[in-house]
Amino acid sequence: MDLSLDTKNKRKEHLLLAATELYVAADSHPLQEQRVFEELFRQLLPETPAPHRLTIARLLAPYGDAPLDCLSLLTFDPDAEVATAALATPRALPEAGLINRAARGPECVRRAIAVRRPASPRIVSALLRHGDAQTVRVLLEQDDIEIDDDLLGILATRPDVLEPLASSLARRKALPSAMLFRLFLDLDTTGRMEAIAAAEARTLSELAQKGDPRILSAQFKPAVLRSLVDAALSGGVAVFAAHLSYTLDLPGDMAARIVDDPSGEALVVCLRALGTSDTESGRILVRLLGTRLPLEELRALIRLHDTITPRAAMILAQGWRKTSADPVETTDRAAVHAPLQEGIAHAERRAVGAPAQAGPVPVPRRTVRRDAG
Repeated sequence: MDLSLDTKNKRKEHLLLAATELYVAADSHPLQEQRVFEELFRQLLPETPAPHRLTIARLLAPYGDAPLDCLSLLTFDPDAEVATAALATPRALPEAGLINRAARGPECVRRAIAVRRPASPRIVSALLRHGDAQTVRVLLEQDDIEIDDDLLGILATRPDVLEPLASSLARRKALPSAMLFRLFLDLDTTGRMEAIAAAEARTLSELAQKGDPRILSAQFKPAVLRSLVDAALSGGVAVFAAHLSYTLDLPGDMAARIVDDPSGEALVVCLRALGTSDTESGRILVRLLGTRLPLEELRALIRLHDTITPRAAMILAQGWRKTSADPVETTDRAAVHAPLQEGIAHAERRAVGAPAQAGPVPVPRRTVRRDAG
């Protein structure tokens, strides 16, 4: 473009782009030339149109001798595309600026910060506080990010972010047992087996401490179980979910998710915690899951039912009474020392079958299960 033929305002709009093209054409610049370019940059940037700023950001980001002040200004550009382009620079940028930009967003800018390396703990913390699930997923794909108790505490206050990332965090061995139990329904099959193994380990610890093998057995009254089995076999999904919520003292939406869980492991855990017989459990699994699971998967669930101990199942179920926003128990001591009868008395301190006797059975609110991947 011939700047001499343009108006004064138009010349100002194009001048910074032309100067930047000349600047990056040289391999390096002496300090004096850098200072002149920085001053020109500060004066002309506000009058430079967004398409030109984007081109300038793309020119300066990979340029090894780009002044950091110029790059920093571009990272705070009101146009998110310009800021994202500037953040692609391999050069180190001021930590305070990156934290500020992570807090302000938008999300595409946060993701550009998430892929930068190295990321300081303060930047990681800011991204976990403000980024959405996809941004945090991008951040966690980097092997050098260590999720400690403080960062888990931040995620625990954001269930909308934590739950979709549960499987990823479990694969990284970043979740303590208490959170594995709590997030069971958001885990993939591998993560659920890890949670069950952790519950079994806790059961063995209890047995070693107390020396009483009776803690391994479920202790629900037969009438309670009979009412629950009848609800599963003849009352419909909603009725069974209501009884399950009542008997195990679970939130109604959690009981609905357990019944609707497509792979069925959570339902197996509940049946084992209740102490239903193998025959009754098999009938319930076929009744509730037979239309959506192939025979081989049903057999695998029955084998899982035979494998898990009632106490381990109850430990898992106790974790489901909490929400993801509850405080993180990184020491994992609370559930280890919880008495076996916790949750059992809830079903027995009222008349047996109370959900069915209290008039219309309340249908637990159903929730759509988030993608665990």
